[in-house]
Amino acid sequence: MINNLIAEVKLKDEFAFGEISSLGQGVDRLVAPTFSIAAGLVVFYFIFGAFKFLTAGSDKEALNSGRGMMTHAMIGFIILMMAFLILQFVLSALFDIPNFQIIKGGQ
Repeated sequence: MINNLIAEVKLKDEFAFGEISSLGQGVDRLVAPTFSIAAGLVVFYFIFGAFKFLTAGSDKEALNSGRGMMTHAMIGFIILMMAFLILQFVLSALFDIPNFQIIKGGQ
């Protein structure tokens, strides 16, 4: 029979992570900037597709390409929002992060 052993490892003491003392704190610090970068890329991709769509003129291939880029950007935005909601409500349970919030309120 295998015994379940749980060893507490303090990242702050064992590795040079500065003030990050657990995996949960590390994830907490990476999630918000990652979402910001992804949201910026989605907006940029949508604007680029809209520009391509508006400047296509009578070129049907460029018109369809611009429309496709805008559609993909909207789908990406929906996926990003779903991932945001899943992380906001599930991540705290998975990594046992009390009071986890991706968007920090006024402090």
